[in-house]
Amino acid sequence: MRSIASLLALIFLFSAPAAADVAIVGAKVYPSPGAQPLVDATVVMRDGKIVAVGPSAVIHPDKSAEVIDGRGMVVLAGFWNSHVHLLSPTMSQPPAQNASALSGELEAMLTRWGFTTVFDIASLPGQAIALRKRIVSGEVRGPNILTVDAPFYPNNGVPIYVRDLSKGQPSFEVGAPATAAERAEKQLRAGADGVKIFAGSIVGGDIGVLPMSLDAAKAVVAEAHRAGKVAFAHPSNFEGLNVAIDSGVDVLAHTTPDNGQPWSRELVGRIKAHNMALVPSLTLWIVELRKDKVSDDAIERFVAVAQQQLKAFSDAGGQILFGTDVGYTDAFDTTDEYRLMAGAGLSWQQILTSLTTAPASRFGFKEKGRVETGMDADLTVLSADPATDAKAFAKVAYTIRSGAVIYAAKP
Repeated sequence: MRSIASLLALIFLFSAPAAADVAIVGAKVYPSPGAQPLVDATVVMRDGKIVAVGPSAVIHPDKSAEVIDGRGMVVLAGFWNSHVHLLSPTMSQPPAQNASALSGELEAMLTRWGFTTVFDIASLPGQAIALRKRIVSGEVRGPNILTVDAPFYPNNGVPIYVRDLSKGQPSFEVGAPATAAERAEKQLRAGADGVKIFAGSIVGGDIGVLPMSLDAAKAVVAEAHRAGKVAFAHPSNFEGLNVAIDSGVDVLAHTTPDNGQPWSRELVGRIKAHNMALVPSLTLWIVELRKDKVSDDAIERFVAVAQQQLKAFSDAGGQILFGTDVGYTDAFDTTDEYRLMAGAGLSWQQILTSLTTAPASRFGFKEKGRVETGMDADLTVLSADPATDAKAFAKVAYTIRSGAVIYAAKP
C-alpha cells in the first residue's frame, strides 16, 4: 500500500503546472561548426532539451511559451571553458550568506561570457563539488561544473604563485606512486571528474621548474583512466611536456612558450600520437608578463611563440579546447583570447569547435555541443556574427543552461 506521503507526492506531480516552453524566434542559428546556418530560425526548448529547430515560417512555439526575440542575434551551442579555477574567497563563507554573491561572481566570471559548462582544473578540496550541488539545486545560479578537485604537485614542488593559497590546506604534493594513486582514487570516488598533475611546477629560485617524477605522474593518470576519467597536465616547459606525454595525460592545460622555442613537427607528432588535446590559454601570458612589467614588444614576441605552438598543433589535426585560466587570473573578458586564437591562424569555425563540439566529445557529453532536436538546451546567443569577426564570440546577449536563461545582457 502506498504511504500517504507517496500519494501526496503523486498528486503534486500530476497537478503541478508544466513549465512553459522557451523559444528563440527569428535568429540566425549555427547548428554546429561545420553546418550551414539557418537564417530566420526558431529554437524551442522544453524540460531542459531542444525540442524543435527550424525556419520560423515552419516552427511555431506554443502560445504559452516564453519568447526571446532573436532578430539580429546568432544562436550557438552553449560554450565550454575547459580551463577555469573556482577559487573565490566567497566560497569559503557560510552557504546561508553567500548564495547571492556567488551567483553574481559566477555571472561576472563565466556566464556573462556565454559559458554553460566549465571544467575547474584545480581548486581547494571539495569546494567545486559542493558548488556544483548548489547550482543543480537552484540555490546558486551558474554553469554546469566539472572539476578535478585538488591538484597534484611534485614532491617539494608547490608552485610559487599559489603558496599563500596553499597555507592551511593539506599537502597537494605527491611522492611515492602508491600514495599518489591512493589520493587520486579518493578524489575520484568523492566526485571529481578527472585529475590534474603539475608535470612541471614553477617553484622559482635556482630550480625554476621542477618536473614531477614520471612514476608518480603515471600513477595518478592511471587511476583516472581506471575510473574512466580525464587527466590534465600543466607542463610549464619542455621537460614537463615530456612528463605529460610519457605519463599518458589527455589534455595539456597550456602551451610552453617559456623557452622561446617553437614546437617542432616531431614534438607535435608525439603529442598527437597520444591523442592529447590542448587548451591554449593564450591570454594568460599577457596577464603574467604585464604583472612583471615586461615591455609590450617582449610580450608580443613571447605570445607569438605560444601562437606558433597552437597553430602547429592545430595544423597537425590536434584537438583544441577553449580555456582562459580565469579564476587564477581576473581577465574575465574573453575578447583577447578570441583575438589571439584568430591571430594564430585559427578560423572562426575552429574556435567554435573548441567551444562546443570538441569539449563535448572529449569529455563524453553526447547531448551537448550542437543546436539540434534532442540535445541539451544549453545555448549561447550572440549579438553579432563570429563568422564576420571572431571577437564577436564575446558579444553575449543570453546564456541559457538546461532551457533556463542564466544571463541576459542589459538592454
